Amino acid sequence: MSHAGLVCIILICSIVYITTREVTMGSDYPFEKLGMFYLGKEIDTQSGEVSALPFLYRNKNLTTHAAIIGMTGSGKTGLGIGIIEEAVMDNIPSIIIDPKGDMGNLLLTFPECAARDFTPWVDPADAAKKGLSVDEYAAKTAETWKNGLAEWGQGLDRIASLRGKSTFSIYTPGSTAGAAVSVLGNFAAPSQEVLADTDALNSLVNSTVTSLLALIDVTGDPMQSREHILLSSLFLHFWRKGEDLGLESLIGNIVAPPFTKIGVFSLDTFFPQPERMKLAMGLNNILASPTFAAWTQGVPLDIQRILYNEDGRPNTAIFSLSHLGDNERMFFVTMLLNAVWTKSLVISRPQLILHRKNR
Repeated sequence: MSHAGLVCIILICSIVYITTREVTMGSDYPFEKLGMFYLGKEIDTQSGEVSALPFLYRNKNLTTHAAIIGMTGSGKTGLGIGIIEEAVMDNIPSIIIDPKGDMGNLLLTFPECAARDFTPWVDPADAAKKGLSVDEYAAKTAETWKNGLAEWGQGLDRIASLRGKSTFSIYTPGSTAGAAVSVLGNFAAPSQEVLADTDALNSLVNSTVTSLLALIDVTGDPMQSREHILLSSLFLHFWRKGEDLGLESLIGNIVAPPFTKIGVFSLDTFFPQPERMKLAMGLNNILASPTFAAWTQGVPLDIQRILYNEDGRPNTAIFSLSHLGDNERMFFVTMLLNAVWTKSLVISRPQLILHRKNR
């Protein structure tokens, strides 16, 4: 099946208008052969009755951005999860940015819908309130799920197919609670395509430096901030040579840069050595802090590896950020989206990104 577009970003805060295709359920899942996302069934807005017509959205329409708006409890997250699951069924990999930490529910899909699948998630107190044991409550929950899914045309065979089509992973940058992600270990030089595009390169450097400085509470206009200009100059110097730049190397080059001038001024006139040392110390505190040790360990931020298995099957990668502070969260999201963006310049297969807002 061929797909159009590069990246689909679904931001749960704005609106998506989906047109309905009058396709009847002639076989079990006919829409899977039509390149359609099955998002439920039509509802008569006057009577509120659910019809037999499936509510479908052609996946080829998702070529750039989409967004979902609604009040609390309106089903924004549910729709986002539904779109992710349909993307999996169409062999489209997904990256989910999850500030609240609840998108791990994507892994709660049980091909057998058996009581034992639900037992670990049953609250004994809830079971006791119903006058049931944990096992009895789990069995009742399993039956409810099975019947509910069947009512909406989701058989256990389709659930099994969903789990078999993708590897679901939960990444926790800055923590080892899930799969750790190495972000500060190395700032890899971008591809030749990016290096050849001055605007793209400058944009990448600007966002990288801004997010890195935010970790040490240094903010300012990129055109005025000495810290921003120095770091940008260092990234450009090494990246244009095709060299990666690790945080340790970056700190050393702040103290002793590989150039003697910035603009028309000498380096020490523009940014005296004692002031550069303060900047280097701030970044060194990150490197030395046990809190940030997890940022240098784990899976590298390699988008190809995150999106696809070695055998070419698509992955569904959930980046859970609920444990991070605002600056750390912004830093990671910037680095992740930079990696996605630079990768999208050289690939043509579609990917889907879901960013779940925390408000």
